[in-house]
Amino acid sequence: MSKKWHKSWFILFLATLNLLACLGFGRFSLGAIIPFMKEGLQLNYSQTGLIASSVFLGYLASALTVGYAVMRFTAKKVILASLFVTILGMVGSGLAEGFWSAYFSCLIIGIGAGGGNVTSLGLVGKWFSQRYRGMALGVVNAGSGIGMVISGIFVPYLMMNDPSEGWRTSWFLLAGAVMIFWLLNLIYMKNEPGEIGIEPYGQEKQPAKPAASTQGATTSEKTQTIYRNKLLWMVGFIYLTWGFSYLAFSTFFVDYLIQDNGLSERSAGQLFAVAGFASILSGFIWGSISDRMGRMAALFLIYSSQSILLIAFTMTHQPAILLVETILYAVTLWGVPTVMVAAVGDLIHPVKVPVAIGFITLLFGVGQFVSPVVTGALVDLTGSYLSAFLLSAFVCFLGGIGCMGLHLRSKRESTVIQA
Repeated sequence: MSKKWHKSWFILFLATLNLLACLGFGRFSLGAIIPFMKEGLQLNYSQTGLIASSVFLGYLASALTVGYAVMRFTAKKVILASLFVTILGMVGSGLAEGFWSAYFSCLIIGIGAGGGNVTSLGLVGKWFSQRYRGMALGVVNAGSGIGMVISGIFVPYLMMNDPSEGWRTSWFLLAGAVMIFWLLNLIYMKNEPGEIGIEPYGQEKQPAKPAASTQGATTSEKTQTIYRNKLLWMVGFIYLTWGFSYLAFSTFFVDYLIQDNGLSERSAGQLFAVAGFASILSGFIWGSISDRMGRMAALFLIYSSQSILLIAFTMTHQPAILLVETILYAVTLWGVPTVMVAAVGDLIHPVKVPVAIGFITLLFGVGQFVSPVVTGALVDLTGSYLSAFLLSAFVCFLGGIGCMGLHLRSKRESTVIQA
């Protein structure tokens, strides 16, 4: 079979749709919808932050179990179940009449989104050799950016046509789109290349070989128990810092633009859509870079850039400069999850990769769960997003220091091995 029509590319397409459903629609559309949901349900910022954090509480619940569920029931079954749960949560969010109904509906969205995300990312690793893994994961993560584009354009449009109920219509339309993706997975998704008698893409002519070093993992480190792997814990904690820091942008950016910068709802939504457009290739770009220069070196550049840009947002009120900063931040946005998952593939034995991805996603989810609660409380306390953005920048900076530490460790161990 020619590379052009290798089945792996179609699986990659389905996995991209899954991330569009679980993250682009189930997770990041919340950033565009929540300002209007807040007004429609008459919530304060602390309650809004708690609703946003409920998505990540569901994410945590999925991360604890999804890896083992994949090993027991197969990836396809877990994906189908996760997409269906996401649909239920979206419908419930559209029907919400108060804080608690919205909270539990978003919790259900988080459970489905976490399961579909982790499983789809792990599945891609089986269909592409290590040489192409970073690139493939980057393509998959474009689904999140596409979701930001769609929600950033259509949610404000729906609100203009129906100011009181447009946010409900948004949830129902998203649920319908995810149902279409569910049907495509039911018909076409496969668990691994062996099911149809082929090798992973790139395996026929390019056997798997060590990519640019992640952290100099040894064979014993790759095969030992997941929860005893110190390198994996380090990677997970670095992922946690990003889970905390990027929420300021992905969840509260639209409201920040409206409240602190005085932009109209339509302009804020358009800027969010621009961020989505700019982010679509971010995973592909940084995944490919990490294939060449090393996972942690690439992550250090991303974390450093994002921490600087979060500070820059607090100092900027001119729309043109905000646009430039938004594009620059978005170009790095999906580089982090892309490189993180590729790093796990380098560190862990392939059989245990779904469990390992679930483990670092658990730590990532802790950061996501805490961040909106802290952000909402800070905004209620101070009346602006300034302190929340500065705190996010500082936490991101700490994650960048961790990346550099692991990169230097990799260099030292490579030197010892060569000697």
